[in-house]
Amino acid sequence: MGNASLQYKDRSVSVLSVQDFTSNHSDLVVEKFPFQEMDYLTHLAQSNPAIEHFVCAVYEGDTLLARAYLQRMPFSGERLDNFRPNNWLTQKIYDVIVRPIRWRVLSLGSIFTTGDNGLVFFKELSQEAKEEVYDYLLCQLQNDLIPYDGILIKDVYSSTDSWMVDCLKERGFYMTPSEPDMILENVTRFSSMEEYAAALRSKYRTKYNQVAERSKDLQVTDYNDWGEAPTEAMYPLYVNIMSAVDFYIQLMSPEYFQIERNASSSLPKLRTYSVGEEVIGWISWFEDANRIHAHLIGLNHKRAGRFKAYHRILYDLVGLGIEHNKDTVCYGRTSQQAKSNVGAQPNAMASAVYHRRMSMRYLMKSFTQSVELETENTRQAFR
Repeated sequence: MGNASLQYKDRSVSVLSVQDFTSNHSDLVVEKFPFQEMDYLTHLAQSNPAIEHFVCAVYEGDTLLARAYLQRMPFSGERLDNFRPNNWLTQKIYDVIVRPIRWRVLSLGSIFTTGDNGLVFFKELSQEAKEEVYDYLLCQLQNDLIPYDGILIKDVYSSTDSWMVDCLKERGFYMTPSEPDMILENVTRFSSMEEYAAALRSKYRTKYNQVAERSKDLQVTDYNDWGEAPTEAMYPLYVNIMSAVDFYIQLMSPEYFQIERNASSSLPKLRTYSVGEEVIGWISWFEDANRIHAHLIGLNHKRAGRFKAYHRILYDLVGLGIEHNKDTVCYGRTSQQAKSNVGAQPNAMASAVYHRRMSMRYLMKSFTQSVELETENTRQAFR
């Protein structure tokens, strides 16, 4: 797809492929996306040919108001099998209508695996102006700015972004619950891991000490350059994790793991956990001025359990936050109870879906109303 644009009064929105972005629109590079620069996006766009990547920029005249990062990818109905209904009749309807689906899905949000909604506003816009820009962008997307079958808006925070939820509903989107983003806040209150452990309730401090003891024989290695990491061994561990996730659209391809370090400091950091020569777990993360943001993870479940590798990763992210003076550690979704054991708390999230065909929107309405996510009992780890 080439560059395109739509005009509305003095407002306009342009869309470019990621590969064209830096060469044609250097003015947009000055204000960076959260956690990334264009070299990372370019790598992401090139690593999986099945996923197309676009940057949308909304202007008022010549003034940049907002920028959004979108992905277009194939989607098959089988990806929803974990939500297959229990009723016999609805099962048959699901098998006939949903499973054969082959759509081009345009997705805004979840640039990584956690709650980054892919949208940046500029010039300290008022709340009213943000709502107008957001509504305008959604309107242009629905009007085929980037051709699609369905649109998916992911990772909208239900409380702080409630105005987005209202706007999406007004534009005919149907909301679905998403697993909450698990976030550990106020990390800067701790000056060391010892101080952090002392702040835990007794039984969670015991868990921390047990993990430290069970994981002490793990070899921990940090990589500045992913090209030096054992990526061939890492990729199957990533697939292990994704195969247990209820819903995702596309796996990262193996080529994604061939990230080359250059002058950019915004590429994901990487740490592996090994026993002897065998990598049994790994974690990647991004940093900005205030946050550690968990990205991808891989585990050999059988081997990792013996050494408490997953729990060690959770505590290590706390340690990184303390070491680098970050106020927040964003753990992302899933494993709510395990993450609450280290002090993280859920931040409710939702997603929105829309289809160009009215008949499919009717089906979506029925489906979204029936979606129920299993919740875990989260803990209060601190005294």
